[in-house]
Amino acid sequence: MISNATSTLKPMLDAAMKKEASAHLRLGYARSLIGLQLVPDALAQLSLLNKKFPDFADGWLVHGLLLFENNRPLNATQSLETYIQLTAQSKDPEQQAGRVEALLALSKMAQRQGQIEKAKFWLTQMPANADPLKLASRQADLLAQQGQLEQARMTLAQVKTNTAEQVLKKNLAQSFWLRENGLAPEAYLLVKNALSNSPRNAELQIELALICEKLKKYEEMEALLRQVMESNPKEPHAFNALGYSLADRNLRLDEARQLINKAVELSPHDPFIQDSLGWVAFRQGEHLQALQILRAAYKLRPDAEIAAHLGEVLWTMGQTQEATAIWREGLQLKADNETLQETLKRLKIKP
Repeated sequence: MISNATSTLKPMLDAAMKKEASAHLRLGYARSLIGLQLVPDALAQLSLLNKKFPDFADGWLVHGLLLFENNRPLNATQSLETYIQLTAQSKDPEQQAGRVEALLALSKMAQRQGQIEKAKFWLTQMPANADPLKLASRQADLLAQQGQLEQARMTLAQVKTNTAEQVLKKNLAQSFWLRENGLAPEAYLLVKNALSNSPRNAELQIELALICEKLKKYEEMEALLRQVMESNPKEPHAFNALGYSLADRNLRLDEARQLINKAVELSPHDPFIQDSLGWVAFRQGEHLQALQILRAAYKLRPDAEIAAHLGEVLWTMGQTQEATAIWREGLQLKADNETLQETLKRLKIKP
């Protein structure tokens, strides 16, 4: 509906949106603003949309998911619950898919707030045609937090697959869960086996590289990522993963910067790639530049790992009060994030 030309036409479009506009047009504009990472402007448009068209369900969904991504759980919960209410009787496939996304987000927010039973409750409201892998991944995350690791593993393992694409997604979901829960050796074997059937699959190669980093198999990690760069030169995550790994280990920083700059070129609005750029700038002693980049990345995507890096830059620059506040926010987002926990332990901080 509205292309990236929005960036140059924005003043004109803003003026037009101050007048009466249909619900679909205003939502289309909000989506374009989200695509341009103009989150405050998008939120303003979505708030106006909800006020003018309170029965327009899709507006509540997009607004709620954007609030969720930007760590505003109270408002996000209100918006997503409104969407759930408005679509309670809907049989529309798109709204059914929207209910799945809304319920997954509501479950995650309840879990972050320590409301495990409420997090489980939202999952019981899932439509019958919900993606079983997404549901199982959410259930496994909840079980893991309760210490039920074996049951969590079985929940993922028992998801049935009918196509090669479903097999791939299941392998990736299982591997992600394993490496996030301290079971990197098991993840390594799983992905190695999957690669024996699809040896040039870039997603599996990148996943195996991330596991290798956890296992300190750095030579194998680099070889895998360079294979992806060669076969998929427009894949930003391979460049970013190697660049970040070098920066994090304080090695070959000029090369790390070049790799991350390439990732930025390929995916300029990815907050996690921006996080890598800020981190390598910090490693190179460019603290002010690092602070600017990491602040922007954290604003785009409040995330525990970005919080760890932003907090350390602030701490190093003597802004200890703000650093502590950022770390506290990071712990609320994901208390067991490995990077954040390592940072706090190394700096001997108890925020």
